[in-house]
Amino acid sequence: MILPLFTTLLAIYSTRNIPKTYEVNTTIYTGIASGFTIESGLEGARVDWSSVKNGIDNLISIIMSKSTLRNVSLRLYAQHMIYGDSLRDNNYITAENFRSIYRITPYEVRQLIDKSSVDKTIENLNAYERSSPKNFVYGLFNWYHRHYSYNSLKDIVVKRVLDSDMIDIEYSADDPGVAYHTLLLLNSEFVKQYEVLRFGQTNSVIDYFRNELSQLEKRLKSSEDSLTLYNIEKRIINYSEQTKQVADLSAKYALEYMEVQLAYSSADAAVSNLEKRIDKQIKIIQNNTQFTEKIREMAALSSQISRIELMGRDSIIDRGISIGSLIKQRQDIESELRDITSSINEDKFTKEGVASVTFVEEWINEYLLREKTRAQLDVINEIVADLQDEYTYFSPIGSTLKRKERIIDFTEKSYLAILESLNAALMRQKTLQMTSANLKPIDPPLFPISPSSKRRIIILIVFGSTIAFIAGFFAFLELFDRTIRDKFRAERLIGTTVLGAFPKKFLFQYKRYNAEYEKIATNTLANSIIPFLNPKEGPDIINFLSVEDGTGKSRLTRLLYDYWTDRGLKIRVISWHDEEPAISRDYVISQNLSNIYDIDNYDIILVEHRALLKSAVPAGL
Repeated sequence: MILPLFTTLLAIYSTRNIPKTYEVNTTIYTGIASGFTIESGLEGARVDWSSVKNGIDNLISIIMSKSTLRNVSLRLYAQHMIYGDSLRDNNYITAENFRSIYRITPYEVRQLIDKSSVDKTIENLNAYERSSPKNFVYGLFNWYHRHYSYNSLKDIVVKRVLDSDMIDIEYSADDPGVAYHTLLLLNSEFVKQYEVLRFGQTNSVIDYFRNELSQLEKRLKSSEDSLTLYNIEKRIINYSEQTKQVADLSAKYALEYMEVQLAYSSADAAVSNLEKRIDKQIKIIQNNTQFTEKIREMAALSSQISRIELMGRDSIIDRGISIGSLIKQRQDIESELRDITSSINEDKFTKEGVASVTFVEEWINEYLLREKTRAQLDVINEIVADLQDEYTYFSPIGSTLKRKERIIDFTEKSYLAILESLNAALMRQKTLQMTSANLKPIDPPLFPISPSSKRRIIILIVFGSTIAFIAGFFAFLELFDRTIRDKFRAERLIGTTVLGAFPKKFLFQYKRYNAEYEKIATNTLANSIIPFLNPKEGPDIINFLSVEDGTGKSRLTRLLYDYWTDRGLKIRVISWHDEEPAISRDYVISQNLSNIYDIDNYDIILVEHRALLKSAVPAGL
């Protein structure tokens, strides 16, 4: 008990000046697993627990990252330099700690402190910081200051609460304001870092999609404008309908051309046949200037009427004259032609005896029909030529329109694909915003008012460790001790009763009691042996054996001899010191001590044998 007491007192003395610590903790709700997001609201959405674990691990890594802790360290230092007081403790820092940090702050760094703004102060400190061991702002986080260094801030304990969405953060410091504001700043800083890291990639993707979307929108608008201008330039309203009408008109006029061509051929053949019969009258009529003029007028009217009829314009012509009036004019001209032919007709009959008037009238009818059909053929040829020009005109337009429409279609599909990707990225961004909004402390840090000291724990540990060491030490001795040591251990080792034991002689403290110890032990041993003696059957023989020399056999023999002799017993001592029985033949082969020595007249025979390592003892003896 002395050693545990001594070490405990030493621990009490050594820890008399141990600093007190103030512990602060906060619990953050992340909402990564159970929080509602746009994706979780979709039908069939399931929670990916591997992603949840990865998300919480990433969040813990962000909290303990050097960038986050550096921002906390710098803002904490700025607050202390602005709000610290060298005379009074406050909620930011104690006066003693403020004096300590103010004392080591260089003059040029003090000039960077803007008492009106923490953010302005941090901006100044960041501008001043350089990666150099001589730079105070850089060293503040990278040295070993107990409040601002990374080595101190990394002692912040961040752990997930079981399998929940909660994260528990603990921190302790020797200043209550430092501990409180460290966690308070950490709660805001890690959210900023989380948003920067999570939104950084998403914002880059969104910016990329928006730029691509803007370019595709310009290309799409340019392509559509180009198509519109091309349609205006080529007078295209509906290309497929227009080409269809051209094809329909081409087929229609092909049939018209065949019918008119057939009528013209028939009329031309009839006119040629009649001209052979009444050749003289025909020449007279054709040489008539009035007849020729009327034929020319009739051809012009026929051409105009045919053009109107074939073009489908049956109501009003360009000058406001109806087609009916044109037909009436042509009919009048036809009547005039008939009158002219009748007046210039001189011969009444042909050589065949047929009246020439009949042939002349038939000729004029066929002639007029031929001129009408000729005019129709001319108009149809003009229309067909125009249709051929239309074919030539529309053919390259079709391929160009298809190419332009194909470009527009490709651009539109690319635009829609980028738009869909942009919407997905925006949805992802909104989900991240909702996740970040969930990062709120449900148990905000509280300003500590009672310190906790590790002194009691240290003292208890020292006391318990010392007792454990001592107990372990004796257990170690017990485990590896191979001596008999005491009566009880002897009985356990030899498996029989131990009648007595003699204590070791003391050299110092209890030296004056050695004789008394020896007397009491001899008395106890002799009295313990007496019940085993049987003098009626002859002398009792007591053998003294040992494995090695120097174990005290001679001394014990002398003590027992003196004790029993004093009480009137006849005792004989046979010792290997006086005789050498082991070298005689009789001793080696003997089975009884009486065969060697005369022992009949004694009560007890004390036989001291030589150590077994040097001499064997016959089993019979």
